[in-house]
Amino acid sequence: MKTEVIAEPELEFGGGGTHIDIRYGLRDYGPLDITEPDAPKNIAVALIGTNETIEAASRWLEKCGGGVRAKKSRRVHLFPAFPGFGTQKNLPGVAITDRLIRPISKRDIDALAARRRTDSLVRNAAELFLTEARHVTEQAKPSVIICLPPPNLMAALDPEPMAFRRRKRLAAASLEASEDKVVVPPPDFHDVLKAEGMSLPAPIQMMRVETYDPAKPRSQRTRSDRVAPLQDEATRAWNLYTALYYKAGGTPWRVRRVSTALTTCYVGVSFYKTREGDRLMTSIAQVFNELGDGVVVRGGPATIEKNDRQPHMTDEASADLLRQALKTYRTEHHTLPARLVVHKTSSFNKAELEGFAREAKEADVEWVDLVSVRKSRTRLFRAASLPPLRGTFMSLDDRVHLLYTRGTVDFFETYPGLYVPRALEMRCDSVESTPAALATEILALSKMDWNNTQFDRGEPVTIRVARQVGNILRQIPPSGVVQPRYSYFM
Repeated sequence: MKTEVIAEPELEFGGGGTHIDIRYGLRDYGPLDITEPDAPKNIAVALIGTNETIEAASRWLEKCGGGVRAKKSRRVHLFPAFPGFGTQKNLPGVAITDRLIRPISKRDIDALAARRRTDSLVRNAAELFLTEARHVTEQAKPSVIICLPPPNLMAALDPEPMAFRRRKRLAAASLEASEDKVVVPPPDFHDVLKAEGMSLPAPIQMMRVETYDPAKPRSQRTRSDRVAPLQDEATRAWNLYTALYYKAGGTPWRVRRVSTALTTCYVGVSFYKTREGDRLMTSIAQVFNELGDGVVVRGGPATIEKNDRQPHMTDEASADLLRQALKTYRTEHHTLPARLVVHKTSSFNKAELEGFAREAKEADVEWVDLVSVRKSRTRLFRAASLPPLRGTFMSLDDRVHLLYTRGTVDFFETYPGLYVPRALEMRCDSVESTPAALATEILALSKMDWNNTQFDRGEPVTIRVARQVGNILRQIPPSGVVQPRYSYFM
């Protein structure tokens, strides 16, 4: 066994500026495309909610424009201040006009909140917001539509009683168990809202009340000790702004690219069950090279193999999935990539290896890396008070390797997580690159999350996005509209 620590990958921002931390890079250099003529200059956002939530959110967005102080902490790098946005800042402004505000009657909200939590309640609540979203997009052209459900409605929509939690656990386990155990998780309001809002001309951003008004009680679900602690205000501002900028069509940052590196198409493959629970489908989230601009392609059916209890595709389904992905890549870039990387949540079986290899050869993509990525049960222990360093890489054999994408970060001078981190298991099923190079790439892709600016995420964006996409695709019928841009799913 061999162990090493991979250096923290740098990201590139406006004007070619680089930094390992997203927030410092954006503060000092601005978004990557800030000088481009088609980059967002003033993000027009629509607000939909009750008069109370609209007023509170507007107030908080105005405050963010002037900047938010850093959280008081000895770990100054972990909690940087939010610099604000607008004319005198490196971050373009956010605009709200009267035409972009659409209040929902409190009476209608209260009527829904008084009902028992059912699947139809979730869909009725989503339709209430989508009706107003359609009205506002007919009158104006927002870049992003922000939905602001009030606390009483959210309490009714996701109380998370034990029965629902059990259904979710069984649904997740059913992908690892048997195809005969058909378990459908309860619909999530966020997922239904995004799924049924695919036909809108702008993507949706949902904001819970605690984001902009932490004095309001949070949805406690079943047990108060299970509610994740609220992030500090500056971090919430960073995360929201980055999401809005990306959804408005901007590119906040990218992985710093070596001039000799091959142009690469990254594909993440995950699996989900249909809403009816009768079929196991394939979800794919395609991430265009180092810019991280995701395009979604819906895959075909998959089955669970009895010999390894994991979901797999046939060779034809694998080839068709890759064919669609490469076609989308070519449409976007007017050329095919020199290299293809596929990250998958289950191991590659013989049929999948043959299907991907055949299609890559037909497309003249010679450099192909097929890597399965999952959480490992093996943990490393460090002779220190903190967990292993982020970037710790260990080879167990020629095929199987461990990588800590969460762990102690020297720049933060601490481990920023709440629980003991778990390493990712990388299984190199068929690769051209070295395991260390693939691990470095996965570490960099863990920083390509437009929803979170604290860069120590647990999974590469390929896998995380594919999983998120599957949750929303489950709510879309086969004949439904599926937007190709990932911004509609995040």
